[in-house]
Amino acid sequence: MDLYLMTGFLGAGKTTTIKELLTIFKDKKVALIINEFGKTGVDGQILTDVTANVFEVAGGSIFCTCKISHFETVLADIVAQEPDIILVETSGLSDPSSAYQILAQDKFAHITYKGCICLVDALYFKKVIHTARVSKKQVRISDLIVINKIDLATTEQLAQVKQLIYELNPFAVIEQTSYGKIDSTWLTNLCLSKKPFNEANIRDITLISYELTISESCTKEELTKLLESFIEDTYRVKGFLKLCGKNFLINCVGDSIIIDAYHGKVYENKIIVLSGGGLPIATSLKRTEEMYCNTLLKISK
Repeated sequence: MDLYLMTGFLGAGKTTTIKELLTIFKDKKVALIINEFGKTGVDGQILTDVTANVFEVAGGSIFCTCKISHFETVLADIVAQEPDIILVETSGLSDPSSAYQILAQDKFAHITYKGCICLVDALYFKKVIHTARVSKKQVRISDLIVINKIDLATTEQLAQVKQLIYELNPFAVIEQTSYGKIDSTWLTNLCLSKKPFNEANIRDITLISYELTISESCTKEELTKLLESFIEDTYRVKGFLKLCGKNFLINCVGDSIIIDAYHGKVYENKIIVLSGGGLPIATSLKRTEEMYCNTLLKISK
């Protein structure tokens, strides 16, 4: 069985790309492992709408010490089911370099590691590469780097992104795309870089997560205004909400606010906010809570 690792910083488009990979592997038996940084899973629920064989590891990076044993247990259970393909989507905050050591164990001898694919957001990569250490590590260890959302970037911005990637990984194989589209030949030609990595597994300890509980009586327009009041101080905002009887998927990257209709179930009226040190998110949320006290019901850390 073949295993592909998908990494990339928050909002780069990993979940959308996983859907594309499922299309490429439509004739194969595929198992997904989805890693969420927050306690509330969003990506796993989205992918469960597409395929049933989804396993979630939430509440931190699967490659941090506190989660490795859980990841190994999930992986062992999947191996017992004998899928053809295993896709692992790591949290956007994960340092995936420990994957090599985990897969080298005898109990995973049946797995052929095919490589690590890193998605890069063409528009926001320059920002995150200078504020999140783990994004640099993701680029360094990857075998294929896909610059996504090129339709949103200028030629000059794309050139800058490529330059930053080559500075971190001089031998990088780089492809470009939009909407997470993957060419099957990129997988066929995927070659392991076999770079030695002696760096310790890292975590961006400055990254901060909040859960916001939103009133169901909130309108879509009111939610947009609420998000606008703090969105510039975030990396990522995502979640499912029921607003005035209709269900929505909130999927924000940087200062881009996207609220789409969602046809699945909404279990909790919460959104996840991911920010980091140096960004005044605590002050912004406090101000938002004061401004929208009837709409923003609770802030949990």
